[in-house]
Amino acid sequence: MGLLKSSPQYGQAYGTSGPYVKDLIPPNVGSGPHRKNVQARTLGVWIALAFTALAIFFQKYVDVGPRYRAAALGLIFPGAGYLASANVLSGILFVLTWASIPLALFAWFGAGAILFPLLVWGLSIVCAYFATTDTVCENAGYWAPGILFTGFLYANASSRAERNRGYKKRAARNEFILRQAAETDRLVAAASKREEDEELSIESLRKLQFLFDQAFQSLDDWSGFTIVDQYQTAALRYQIYQMMFILGLYQSTYAPNAHSYVNEAFQRIIERSLTQKVLNFWKWERLTGKFSLDWDPVKKDNIMVTGFLLQGVMLYTANTGDMRYTKPGSLVFNIDDNNIYRYSLHDLQETLVRQWSASPYCLISCEPNWIYVMCNLQGMTGAVLYDRVFGTKSTEVLLPIFEESLNTNFTETSGSVLTIRSELTGFTIPGLCGAAGDLAAIMMGCGPLRNFSRRLWAIIRNETVQFDTKTKEVSLTGLVGADKIDAGNYRSNDYAMYTQLAIAAGEYGDEELKEACVKKFENAWGVKTAPTGSQHLNLENASCLMNQAALTAAIIRPGAYHRMIQKACTPSLSSVK
Repeated sequence: MGLLKSSPQYGQAYGTSGPYVKDLIPPNVGSGPHRKNVQARTLGVWIALAFTALAIFFQKYVDVGPRYRAAALGLIFPGAGYLASANVLSGILFVLTWASIPLALFAWFGAGAILFPLLVWGLSIVCAYFATTDTVCENAGYWAPGILFTGFLYANASSRAERNRGYKKRAARNEFILRQAAETDRLVAAASKREEDEELSIESLRKLQFLFDQAFQSLDDWSGFTIVDQYQTAALRYQIYQMMFILGLYQSTYAPNAHSYVNEAFQRIIERSLTQKVLNFWKWERLTGKFSLDWDPVKKDNIMVTGFLLQGVMLYTANTGDMRYTKPGSLVFNIDDNNIYRYSLHDLQETLVRQWSASPYCLISCEPNWIYVMCNLQGMTGAVLYDRVFGTKSTEVLLPIFEESLNTNFTETSGSVLTIRSELTGFTIPGLCGAAGDLAAIMMGCGPLRNFSRRLWAIIRNETVQFDTKTKEVSLTGLVGADKIDAGNYRSNDYAMYTQLAIAAGEYGDEELKEACVKKFENAWGVKTAPTGSQHLNLENASCLMNQAALTAAIIRPGAYHRMIQKACTPSLSSVK
């Protein structure tokens, strides 16, 4: 017997229906049990340390002396021992300790170097011992735990209030997500062309030429690249991986049978990504984050290399049919002169699938001890593409678990993405970024998790973007933290977000918005012409990474990124080796 539909006789059926239900923010976002368990373990260890410190400080059975009592109190939090010392020297050391904590935490966050916060805490205990004289301040035994538990209570209250605000925001967002999803489909349909009719303008080709100019530079020539550090978003590896993604998009969308110099450029970019200048950072991250001399960049963590590279090399393989990187040892990772590791494309897939399967989060670390959503989305995109090309099914099993964890452990109750979480402690970094995280996840997720990506696009389009369809003026509201910097050089930049917005608008068919964004950042930064005739944004105003984002925006077409990952390409057989 079939189900009865709504009618005056039987009443109104309860529930959401329609073609866009999967775009909605699910009710379980932010509820992750594993994340809560890890956080509870972290707090439990910290509380145990605090009680141990108090037991030593207040016990009367053994006279350990004032110095050991002050040092013991330092277990409660960095610098707590100085409260017991209570002299001028300890006051100075207390200030120095807390002044160094942000730097130590930045090193931990930026490069996975947990060594530095542990060093600051450990030194504060040792220094409290030497700063203490013949007596201690007995009241410090009450002040130190009081400060700690006040901090706990404040953090808990703030978190609870934020969750409650998120629940209300989620309900409001779900009201417009269905409407925006329908509008997105309308725009994509209106802007789409037959694939064989897609072609680039001369202006876009001149911009693409700048990428080819860089690709054919010698491996020791870094002209046009932005060199700041090799740990966070300005690292050379991200500039190089983005070059791979652009070439993959160009080849799959506009030139599926163009090989020769396109393939050669791709191969040279892949080779550049494996050089010492790009990969040497990993030995320092392993040393300071895991205290390990095993610098193998593939077998554990480091999805910021393996995940991005898997997608890049898979785009080359899928677009060209060239199987050179499937051969054992074809990818040679140069850490330094004495540490060289040889792997293949199959090895990259194996290590990611193995680690995702073993992780309680089903997401894995980039920097030692830190899980970044974007790196995992990028890796999953490559894994989906691998399964498509080689006929394997690993991601069919993993994707539902991956998406569930993404929703429960790495999404706020409002539906926005949490870009980072500590694997070790379970905690995130509040206020790190806002719209920038959602915008990045829109593109990195649109290949493997289309509904997740569309949901975030609906949120950005309705809450962050102000676009006047008459004047074609665009602006962004509610930006916080890293939303206002150029991720490719860490400089304050009011226009960096418009490159990401242009890419997302292009993928989701909002051509007018895309063109308005392009016009805005090109007018702000300026376009220069190189001696070869290629065009690029002024590198004094915009980093290499922003140039590549702008180029991606120039060549992206409605649905092109999703098709590149999910739809088979048909390279000419002459390219298959």
